[in-house]
Amino acid sequence: MNLSRSRRLGLVAMSLVFISSLSLAQERSSPRTVPANSEPAASSEDLAAIAKETTNPVGSAWMLWMQNDYTHLDGDDFDGRWSNSFKFQPVMSFPFEMADDNWNLVVRPVFQYNSSPMDESFGTLARGGSPLEIDPDEWSRNAPHRGRTEGLGDTALVTLAGPARADGVIWGLGLTQIFPTAEHDVLGQGKFQAGPAALIARLAPNPGGWNMGLLAQHWWSYAGEDDREHTSQTDLQYFLNYRLSGTELVGMTPNVRINWEADSGEKVNFPIGLGYSNVVRMGSTPVRLAAEIQHSVIRGDEWDADWNLRLMFIPVVKNPFM
Repeated sequence: MNLSRSRRLGLVAMSLVFISSLSLAQERSSPRTVPANSEPAASSEDLAAIAKETTNPVGSAWMLWMQNDYTHLDGDDFDGRWSNSFKFQPVMSFPFEMADDNWNLVVRPVFQYNSSPMDESFGTLARGGSPLEIDPDEWSRNAPHRGRTEGLGDTALVTLAGPARADGVIWGLGLTQIFPTAEHDVLGQGKFQAGPAALIARLAPNPGGWNMGLLAQHWWSYAGEDDREHTSQTDLQYFLNYRLSGTELVGMTPNVRINWEADSGEKVNFPIGLGYSNVVRMGSTPVRLAAEIQHSVIRGDEWDADWNLRLMFIPVVKNPFM
């Protein structure tokens, strides 16, 4: 078994074990019988409270966050091509006390399965350590090698700690890391990376208000493949959502990307968007469903995201520590 297949099987196994452990914890913590005169579990009040908790980046909710980004590309030699990235992000919150106050530590690994519009052998032409920065002359000379590569991408890990607040102004500080787990060069950056993460947001207490905030992450490379260049990059996820009801949101949650190592004019991708999300019950499990269309009003000339369709399926599971 080669290394790439071992990595894939290992990550799949970790995901299955994680989901199984959550299901077991939820089953053990749930009552076996429900009195006939009890309140129905699927009350709108309960669902609204769960929905509100899922919008809090340093809240207590545990979620099996699944997100798919289907991206239309633009630029020299890339117009009309597309990429796809599926992310599985188990969100885990651990309560603790500090300075006589309640805090949450939120741990969020990000596993990716990517599809890139180039042949896997084309990864040796990457400069800046990223498959999003290919020398256009080399690309033109190697046109016969254009194809498609699919497989596991790099794995990220975000940890944030912040005071436990249901709404109002919330904040968190932590560490973000990227590990070079990609199966092919064109699907990752080949570097171990780390840096700070910070969150600031204001959450509306009731429907009719606005949720707004920013999660900022920055990474520098510190180790990895010698033939891949140093990385310095920033991700700014901003969100602006209006609470239509106890469970519904309309607004946007795009990711602004800044590659500080790229050439001038290629550093920034700045999207705006519009989407809708709602929390529903599937059986006894609350699930947030969301769809959002995004357009990059600032993007690179050589190859960058133009339009993006983001779909999210997010089951909410019981926090075993609450």
